[in-house]
Amino acid sequence: MKKNNILFNYSEFGDRLIIGKFCSIASGTQFIMGSANHRINSVSTYPFAVMGGEWAKRVPDHLAQLPFKGDTVIGNDVWFGRHCVIMPGVHIGDGAIIGAHSVVTKDVKPYTIVGGNPARFIRKRFDDELIELLLQWKWWDLPPERLVDALPILCNSDLDEVKKQI
Repeated sequence: MKKNNILFNYSEFGDRLIIGKFCSIASGTQFIMGSANHRINSVSTYPFAVMGGEWAKRVPDHLAQLPFKGDTVIGNDVWFGRHCVIMPGVHIGDGAIIGAHSVVTKDVKPYTIVGGNPARFIRKRFDDELIELLLQWKWWDLPPERLVDALPILCNSDLDEVKKQI
C-alpha cells in the first residue's frame, strides 16, 4: 500500500497518515501527503530546489515553504470506494463511507456518506441516537474474544434491535 497509495510521504515534512482499525480501502485509493503541495504565495509555484546545485542554493528550503495541514486521520471502520483521493490534513470519522472516485478535501463526520469531486455530504448512515451509541461503544477496541461475540450485532440490519443490544 505504501508505494502506490501514499503519495509524497516525506517524513522530514512532519505530517503522518493515521488509519484506524477495520477499514476497507478499495483498489486505487490514494492518500496525498502535505509535501505534494507547492508554494502559492510567490510568483512561481515551481519547486526550483529539486534541480539541485546552484538552483537549490538560491531558493529557500522547499519543504519549509509549503502549507502544513497536519496529519491525515482516518477513523475506524471507514470504507473507501475505488479510486478515492484523500487530500492532506483531512480527518475522516469512524464508520464513514467515501464513494468511489471521490476527492476528499474536507473533514468527514462519523457515520456519514460522502461522494463526488470534491466530496460532498450525501447522508448520515444512521440516526443520531445510533451514531452516538456506536461512538461510545467503540466495538473496534473490543478484545478478539469479545469482538467475536459482537459480530451478530455488527451484522444485524434491524437497527432498533441493535440499539437495544448495545
